[in-house]
Amino acid sequence: MLLKLAWRNIRHSVRDYTIYFLTLLFGVAVFYAFNSIGSQEVMFDLESQADVRQFETTQVFMGMFSWLIACVLGFLILYSNGFLIKRRKREFGTYMLLGMSSRNMSLIMLIETIMVGVVSLVLGLVVGFLLSQAMSFFTASLFGATIKNYQFVFSPEALGVTIVSFVVIYVVVAIFNTFSVNRCKLIDLLYADSKNQKVAVRNPWVCLVVFIVSVGVLAYAYQQLIESGMVMLDDPRFIRATVCMLIGTFMLFWSLAGFVIAVLTHARGVYVRGLVPFTVRQIASRVNTAFLSLWAVCVMLFFSITVFSIGMGLVNVFTDGIEEANPYSATLSAEIYSEDTMMAIRDTSEAPDSRAKAMQAEAPERYESGVAYNWDMAAALRENAPQLWDETIANNSQVDFYFLPSTTYGNILEQVGSEALDKLNEIQPTLKESNLLVISLSDLNAARALTGQTPVQLQANECVMVNNMDISKDVAEMVVEARPTIDAMGTQLTFVGDMVDTQLEDNAIKATAVTIAVPDYAIDNLRSQGAIPSRSVLNVMYAENGKSEVQNDEALGDIIAATQPKDMGGFEKGTSGADDKWASLLWPVTRVLTAHEMITQSGGLKMLITYLALYIGFVFLISTAAILAVQQLSQTTDSLPRYRMLSRIGCSQRMINRSLLVQLVVYFLLPLVVAVCHSACAIGVMSVQLFDALGVSVVEPIAMAAAFVGVIYGGYMLVTYLTSRNVVKGAK
Repeated sequence: MLLKLAWRNIRHSVRDYTIYFLTLLFGVAVFYAFNSIGSQEVMFDLESQADVRQFETTQVFMGMFSWLIACVLGFLILYSNGFLIKRRKREFGTYMLLGMSSRNMSLIMLIETIMVGVVSLVLGLVVGFLLSQAMSFFTASLFGATIKNYQFVFSPEALGVTIVSFVVIYVVVAIFNTFSVNRCKLIDLLYADSKNQKVAVRNPWVCLVVFIVSVGVLAYAYQQLIESGMVMLDDPRFIRATVCMLIGTFMLFWSLAGFVIAVLTHARGVYVRGLVPFTVRQIASRVNTAFLSLWAVCVMLFFSITVFSIGMGLVNVFTDGIEEANPYSATLSAEIYSEDTMMAIRDTSEAPDSRAKAMQAEAPERYESGVAYNWDMAAALRENAPQLWDETIANNSQVDFYFLPSTTYGNILEQVGSEALDKLNEIQPTLKESNLLVISLSDLNAARALTGQTPVQLQANECVMVNNMDISKDVAEMVVEARPTIDAMGTQLTFVGDMVDTQLEDNAIKATAVTIAVPDYAIDNLRSQGAIPSRSVLNVMYAENGKSEVQNDEALGDIIAATQPKDMGGFEKGTSGADDKWASLLWPVTRVLTAHEMITQSGGLKMLITYLALYIGFVFLISTAAILAVQQLSQTTDSLPRYRMLSRIGCSQRMINRSLLVQLVVYFLLPLVVAVCHSACAIGVMSVQLFDALGVSVVEPIAMAAAFVGVIYGGYMLVTYLTSRNVVKGAK
């Protein structure tokens, strides 16, 4: 009998269960779909361990955040369930009046919870399974891979995690329901609809003062956030901005209702029209009683919008132009010798051979090897594996970087002007004291030849600026326009021509920054005085040998291992180089970056950031929307006597519906507008500090966030309005 009664209750309360059921359904579907990403790798033809690791890393991060998501969803479901309990108090009172025990009522609630939970879990898993299949195509797009083995993939691991998480949530909900029913008294249940909620009436002048103070606190928070630049999270300015944002937002919602009522009641032309007084009082009552939850919703919305927007922006930062940043098949770099001062800040009178002497004293074996091969990396590597080299490498070019001991970047920019110095300080304050980084014209043209670019021509006593990094573009262009001169060991060189756009090595981004190409004789002069390269890179292009990129990458590792085997010792590469076959040495090879590796990492990073932004953003967004929806429905239920009274005194259903719509729109938009203001400040700071500096537009991420919020948040608002309207209409 209890089972039949529980089923009948659910059928009769479908309207009330709409928000609750949708929340459960979305939660289960998203939870399963995002936890099944790791299983999608079977669809792709993953040749290397690097490809597999990208899926494994994404799955690990999804698992880590899933526990946080489970807690958020658990709170949300518990909160939504409280609405259903409140709606049915009169029904429970009737049961008790007819002699039903609290134990049987608790059993009914338990059965209903199990029914709704099982149905939502099963349907959510079905939707989640279908969503995960659709996500596989999205994953292929993000990862830059081709689905060569499409199949319906079911993840037992994701199923197990989802079932365990939601079973725990349902158990907690069932305990809460039992406790709520058992502690209710008959008189309270029967007259639940007749009780008036006490609403605190605040002094409008106090509200006005608090409102003004809140605006000042938020303005100070924005100012501190802008000054901090959001670079370091432990920056005192960032901490102050966060605390003031929370306090200012709380004060804003606490004071808003009383302040707005005071203003509107004095604007008779606006206030005394139709149902405006009733609508304003309803909104004020809700804001006054729920200001704390509105504050929490606003903070969650801010977090959701900011995480999604910045996440999508970071995707563009790390993945846009990745192919242009990796024009070579691979880049082998030799750090040669680095002193403690990594920024190469030295006395300009320092002898050119000082680094060579230091390396000879501290790393004699590496120094002697470099001198023996005249620092020619290709010659050293080919000698120990000539056949494999010829099979794998079609073309190569080496770029040697030297620090010019006689001139610093500050010396150049003093000739350009203070604006250039200021911009350089924004990039790196100590860079103006760093010696100029120079390369030979022949090295530049050899690198350009590998990528099909035309050679650069220089006359005697001329030099040219090489730069393709967005963050240093303005400084480089100022130097080119001013045409200053540099002192290259007694020879005066003048900048000529336009800025040269050349990627000198494979990297995650375009990374050639304010490098100066000088005539070969200037580099020969440096070397004749004992100077050695500060760093060298060997760019190679693979031969058309019928092998895949992964196979050629492995062959390149074998070539390096023939010269510097792993048991040779060297510098620790950490976990990123744990699978390498070779030791990391100062020379000839310290590190290797291959185009395939960088593009794969870019795709994996894009997939990780995108899915985390979607996962966190979506769950927090539906949580905030569901909280507001539940509050709105609860308030509508409490206000049913008032709506009946409006109907009795002659108000049409259209007027009542319009009032209800205005209340709902204001209630939903109020925390959203404040959250958007907070997000605009945070995103603006990130745009100036990161996105603009790297030439990445935030327009697209912001538009995506707006659409994201509009669809989900707006969808919840629409469902809430339709449900509330039906509740009011059915109460006549």
